[in-house]
Amino acid sequence: MRSRPAFAAAVAFALAALTVVAPTAARADPPHGASVPPLPTPLVGGYLLSGTPNFSSIQMDLVTHFFWAFSTIRSGACTTASTAGVNAVLAQRQARPNLKVIRSIGGWGAADFSDVSSTDAKRTAFVASCLDAFIANGVADGFDIDWEFPVSGGLPNIGYSPDDRRNLNLLVDEFRRQLNAYADAHGRSHRDFLLTAALPAGRWQDSGDGITGAPFDANTNFDLATLGRTLDNINLMTYDMGTAYSPVTMFNQPLYRHSDDPSGDPFNSADDAVRYYVAHGVPRAKISLGVEFTLSRGFVSATGLDNGLYQPWTSTGCGQTRAATALDPANSTIMINWDPQAQSQYLWNPTTRTFCSYENAQSLGLRSHYAKDHGLSGIFTWELSGDASGSQLRAVAQPWEPEKVVAAPAPTVRGATVYPHPGQAFSGNVATVTGSSASSLTAIINWGDQTRSPGVVTPTGSDALAIAGDHTYATAGAYRLTVTVIDPDPVNSRMVNGYAFVDSSPYAYVKGLVDAFSTNRVVAFGLDALLTAASRAPNRTARAHILDAFIHLTRAQTGKAITPGQAEALTQLAESLR
Repeated sequence: MRSRPAFAAAVAFALAALTVVAPTAARADPPHGASVPPLPTPLVGGYLLSGTPNFSSIQMDLVTHFFWAFSTIRSGACTTASTAGVNAVLAQRQARPNLKVIRSIGGWGAADFSDVSSTDAKRTAFVASCLDAFIANGVADGFDIDWEFPVSGGLPNIGYSPDDRRNLNLLVDEFRRQLNAYADAHGRSHRDFLLTAALPAGRWQDSGDGITGAPFDANTNFDLATLGRTLDNINLMTYDMGTAYSPVTMFNQPLYRHSDDPSGDPFNSADDAVRYYVAHGVPRAKISLGVEFTLSRGFVSATGLDNGLYQPWTSTGCGQTRAATALDPANSTIMINWDPQAQSQYLWNPTTRTFCSYENAQSLGLRSHYAKDHGLSGIFTWELSGDASGSQLRAVAQPWEPEKVVAAPAPTVRGATVYPHPGQAFSGNVATVTGSSASSLTAIINWGDQTRSPGVVTPTGSDALAIAGDHTYATAGAYRLTVTVIDPDPVNSRMVNGYAFVDSSPYAYVKGLVDAFSTNRVVAFGLDALLTAASRAPNRTARAHILDAFIHLTRAQTGKAITPGQAEALTQLAESLR
């Protein structure tokens, strides 16, 4: 056992020694184009994939920037839109004069960017065709370049050249030149016309055969430092991170890295993707964070281990393992899981071994708060029609324009820690809810042992509710529960973790998490020492003081040795032990 002075020195060293290690310096390229400032107002953006957009089910008053997808490239020119499509967008512009409409060009599998960007003459003609199709008629305020991808990583049919990286810079310069010239000719400000790009966060893309995946590094394909200067904004596609190109089952859009991720890639999360882009020269104020409304991503796991997460897979797709089915309290086969590290939910069907990653209003709201708290330009979604419940757009808009979002105040849900015995029936509270204005709530408890049951919601005070359940654990061990609280308004539904220690030590479990989470061994030693001391404390008061020190050190290392998601889990457990 280390003496107290030795322990104090170790913790002090941990705090002093931590430094942020920047990724490899961005590749140097010749300068291109003029620098433009960030957007003047926050972006709450949304793509809509439609030739003739139907806005009737979309709360367009919450959208500041509408990305109309897609124009593609044919015979060296932008494909035009139908008269009906143009009229639908013009009507939306007339109804919302402050709405920015940006025509997105390209998309997954869109070909011929490499060709039209290869020479001055082709670039000039291509950009002129785009302005003729979408600027001259007043339907758009600019363009979004969605080239997936220059150099490599897209489908094999799209066409590639080793010069694509440089030629994209020249294409951006030509768009800017012609947009500025149009503004000058029509008495408009250059800032009236926007030029953006959708760039990838996913770390595995096509290997070149159209089937298998390969590691992908965005700065190899895109000159990020230059694009960070010359574009008005970059829509960072922090989704499609768990696809058929992925080496194992994984989350589609994790907010933070996960200690169990076996890929070894240090940038496989939204947070790390932002750090990567910033380290390669893109200003935070020019990055909008992407979230996906439309798609869930799934795999059939080759094993039944760990709820199917980070396992080898045999096929892709969620199949019948869907959120709508899982959220039916009568369902007993699909486990709903909240992962505190990734700040994401996922479904697991142990019978079919299907793992399905998706997001809801709660997790998407967390990503939007992250974007605002980290000084990003805003949030955008692919794509607007995917918000079937009408909750997801409200959730991502709320941090940026709360005055426009109609919703009751969000409730607070806290998970409990319980101590059942194996083979004995347990009955008790697994979570509490405060601040809910709903007339009724429904709850589902995933007990962490491949079983679930409906929760019983009982009032316990003026604005407090308890979520209780009955369960029998067959074997001793530590179990992470997920309690899902379903509000009539999905924007206020919540998921939270609880913990069951069935004849097992909570201190050993938390120590295991510390050792898995911390990227700094000295910090891990300090936290482990505090846990050991707390487990041996002579009384409750002494234990509370030691655990307070554990919580303080955890918070001090959040964003350094420990991610915010990991810190949340450690803090919750430490508070339960006080």
